[in-house]
Amino acid sequence: MESYGPIAYGLIQILRNGLSELTWTLVLAVCLSSCIVTRVITGLASGHRKSNPGEIRSGRQTPYWFPWIGLGFEILWDHVGLFKSLRRREKMGEPVFGVFLRGQTYTTVVSPSMIQTVLTSQITRSVSIFDQVMQNVFGDRSLVLSLRANQNQQVSDDVMKGMIQDKFFRGTSEAITKVLQFNVPNLVSFSRSPVDQLPWERDSSVVLSEQDQSACEADLVALLQNFIGHHMTVALMGESFMESFPSVLPQLSTFDDGFVSLFIGSPRWIPSPLASAGRAARENLIHIFSIFYRAFCACEDGIDPGIELRDLDDVSELVKERMRAFRKLELSPRASGAAILSLYWESMEYIIKMTFWTLIHVVSDAELVKEIREEMKPYAEATRRSRKETGFPFEEPPNIKLDMEKLEESCPLLNACYYEAIRLHSAGISYRELESGLTLVESKEEAMEPHTYKISKGNKVIMPHGVFQNDADRFSNPDQYDPLRFITTDASSGTKKVNPEILGPTAEGLYGPKSNKFTHQTILAFTASIISMWEISSVNDKELLIPRHRKTWGTFRPAYDVKVRIKSRV
Repeated sequence: MESYGPIAYGLIQILRNGLSELTWTLVLAVCLSSCIVTRVITGLASGHRKSNPGEIRSGRQTPYWFPWIGLGFEILWDHVGLFKSLRRREKMGEPVFGVFLRGQTYTTVVSPSMIQTVLTSQITRSVSIFDQVMQNVFGDRSLVLSLRANQNQQVSDDVMKGMIQDKFFRGTSEAITKVLQFNVPNLVSFSRSPVDQLPWERDSSVVLSEQDQSACEADLVALLQNFIGHHMTVALMGESFMESFPSVLPQLSTFDDGFVSLFIGSPRWIPSPLASAGRAARENLIHIFSIFYRAFCACEDGIDPGIELRDLDDVSELVKERMRAFRKLELSPRASGAAILSLYWESMEYIIKMTFWTLIHVVSDAELVKEIREEMKPYAEATRRSRKETGFPFEEPPNIKLDMEKLEESCPLLNACYYEAIRLHSAGISYRELESGLTLVESKEEAMEPHTYKISKGNKVIMPHGVFQNDADRFSNPDQYDPLRFITTDASSGTKKVNPEILGPTAEGLYGPKSNKFTHQTILAFTASIISMWEISSVNDKELLIPRHRKTWGTFRPAYDVKVRIKSRV
């Protein structure tokens, strides 16, 4: 009997391997068949339906391959390209259509006039994705649960709303103006040793130029991210926070890279470098902000918070108000740290990215930068008195005058450069849910035979703004940077003005630009002060190339850094 043992064992192994191969083959076949069947069924259901003129439509459903996931992969990869292709006549060919995503159908609206109708309608409410964002991205939804339990409206998911309150806006704008006047001349220090360099230079590859000792070379993306991030952090969180946690900016950059992967809830077992690095950065940031929160609470109670964060008087009113609200909600330090991180991230990322895109386009065009310097000369100008004027045997540090209000009100070309940067480098999505039925009608400018659509109560509506911003029917050469498309001339006075309405409605918050007065003026102030003080050019005296986008949502990140030569103008 023992002689049959090896034979029996071999037969069992063969059978097990065969079943294993059969199982995987069967699973693959079932998955493939499911995708094919899903595509056939959704394709038939989405077929063209004839309609009479004036007939009210409901919008066709977009066909898809993957059950439950729907168009999730396509939206994550390139949502602008997907919605643009669906808008074309050979695909959906309509301004309203349904998109299936993660088990739900969303009504997609791509017509600018219809988007404006939805955004201004009184029967819609913002779709709350705050819960999912706090859980998946920021790692703790205690704030959401506490708000629901207490019906407490002191903290809103609309972070940027607090930034335009006058008590915050005025104080922070003045602080930013002062710090720019003092530190823009120190954007680069021309120090050879990293020890002698300023904090924002050390991770930006700043080195003295070999061809010109009065110039230096640097990675522009990293330099601006560190410079803007440093001063925005000081304005929001205070000087002692920045000194105690210098790693907060590189951690924030890593976290932002993994934002989309975290948002979709990528499991830890999926090998995603961006998600893994993003999780690690998130935990470090939450730890930093929880320490900051505990120190603030100690100060509020009259207790010594420790030597690192003893001076918190210069923390912005916005952050102070939020942390006081967290105390009333009795959030834990970790939950409060996650909530402060969400505020900090949304306050920082848009300003940093849009300042880079606005600046890089301006300095890459010699004629454009010359015109802008002339235009903003009364409101942003760098000067330095000569030795003869001062009477001293050494040069006086340069000065820069800066008027944030006038840059917005009296510099149409500079503002046009900003709006064109938004058009090219942002692609936000707005969300709404209907509380009752809504009828949408195309404008006559958008269609020769306007169609009418009826959206039922309870429908969730998504509005991808990038489709309009890249529409060749509305913008000639939409891939080309042309700020003059936003400039109009008054027929009576001949005065040139900027017309932001050409951009159309813009997205709101987490997934795109939220250009309010504070962010607008801040971006113009950083851009104008750097342009006034510094000459920025390519290191090889050739054209300064604009980097392509890294695949992401909202405001795009540059896919790679740009090496530039920086030289003082005064």
